Amino acid sequence: MKEYIAKAFKLAKSAREKHEEEISEAFKYTRPNRDIFRNDNNDTDRSKIYDSSAPDGVQNLVSTILNLLIPQNQQWATLSVREDLRESVASDVKMALDVANRTIFKTVRDSNFYVAASEALTDAVISGVGCIGTYEDKNLHFTAIPSYQLYFLDNYKNEIDTVFREHSLPGSYLLENYADVLDKDFCEICMKDPYKSHPVLESCFRIPTESDYTYTVQVGKAMQIVDTKKMPVPMFTVFRFGKTVGDIWGESPVRMALPHIRVVNEAQFLFMQAASYLSMGAWQVNSDTAVNFSNLKLAPGQVVTVDQPLQPVPFPGQLNVTEATIQDHRTQIRRMLFNDVILPPEQSPTMTATEVQIRQGEFYRRLGPYGLRLEQEFLKPVIGNLIVRLQQRGEVQDFVLDGQQFELVVNSAVKRGIALTEINRDLSILQTVSQLGPEAMVNIDTQALARKILRDGDMSPEALRTERQVAEIQEQQAQQMQAAQLTQLAQQVQNPQAPENTQ
Repeated sequence: MKEYIAKAFKLAKSAREKHEEEISEAFKYTRPNRDIFRNDNNDTDRSKIYDSSAPDGVQNLVSTILNLLIPQNQQWATLSVREDLRESVASDVKMALDVANRTIFKTVRDSNFYVAASEALTDAVISGVGCIGTYEDKNLHFTAIPSYQLYFLDNYKNEIDTVFREHSLPGSYLLENYADVLDKDFCEICMKDPYKSHPVLESCFRIPTESDYTYTVQVGKAMQIVDTKKMPVPMFTVFRFGKTVGDIWGESPVRMALPHIRVVNEAQFLFMQAASYLSMGAWQVNSDTAVNFSNLKLAPGQVVTVDQPLQPVPFPGQLNVTEATIQDHRTQIRRMLFNDVILPPEQSPTMTATEVQIRQGEFYRRLGPYGLRLEQEFLKPVIGNLIVRLQQRGEVQDFVLDGQQFELVVNSAVKRGIALTEINRDLSILQTVSQLGPEAMVNIDTQALARKILRDGDMSPEALRTERQVAEIQEQQAQQMQAAQLTQLAQQVQNPQAPENTQ
């Protein structure tokens, strides 16, 4: 087992190695504290950042993805019966599914899932890969695995089935959790200095011909295996923002925008240097005295005695060229990080409702390929993983997610974009047909259209009435209308109108 892990870990390191320089540069321009070359105790170096366009763009994109892909106030994934089988499924099964869905998302909301998801998505936007670990003690909790701790491999199906997390833990933690299996000498080291950190390697992989995953923990320089267990689902959920065919590691918008990020930071640095010379100036003087003017430093209010007056040094550079370069590359960074459709233009800080709708539709369209990958590699696996764990804990009934009867449906940003486009199309057609008169409107079931708009428009499920409730309300309204007509008829019988006068 130990030899198998060592060989796989070496391959995973080689797969990441060819991308590390570019990924490190992407982190240094956006989130230096997450640099792929850092260790847990390294200091953060922000000396390469002279412009905030890229860091702000990353934050805006991550916030928008969180709000649209996994909104906290909505149930963005559901365990349900296949649509073609819903009519034949008993009502008690549907009620059990409703209870299971409420339990699943109560667990998600009560945990730290959204905090871990934001950190993992930040890594994915910058490096191309994000990872969430699902750990379990008394409760389920999620941990974002930083890129500098992460290595992985995929299989022939392009599925990530081998994941490594290389980090360090204090001796006190190792003693509390693995004292019974640790070497005696290593235990003594941890007892002498419980705050000293020691290398730890977690691995989760699926051995060929086996259906379960094997999770192991190795500690110390000798990489002693202190924990190993079989799991029906993986410990880690690794997802890629984008992907190049034939490559294991993912692609990211920040890495694709690196040429513009480099230029704008360098130009901003030159702009700051030029501005400092324009504000303070540089001076020269001709003199045969012994004064060494190369070492002379001027300060405000200082009196300097020279043989001739100081003359300002002219500068041929043009600041407007540098400023134009900065603005152009900032625009490109905003576009490549989707900020041009997320945020209003700088010249117009406010947007109308129509413009908001148009911008959302454009964002959905451009995020399409990346949103599908996030749905397939992130949302479905992490919720499927959670369902299996809740079933093992007895908190959710056993529903087999094999696609035969029950399925996991994710309402992703891409699906919402498609739905929004269809809603706009239907409303446009409805407006055109309404101009043809009441006879033409008979062809459209406005009640069915309203339900489709409410469902596909992502209306909160708690605010929607069921079809049975709608039918009962319509029946009550019909009865009330009929009673009102009968009352009016009775009044007319009791108080007949006087005949019209004839001449």
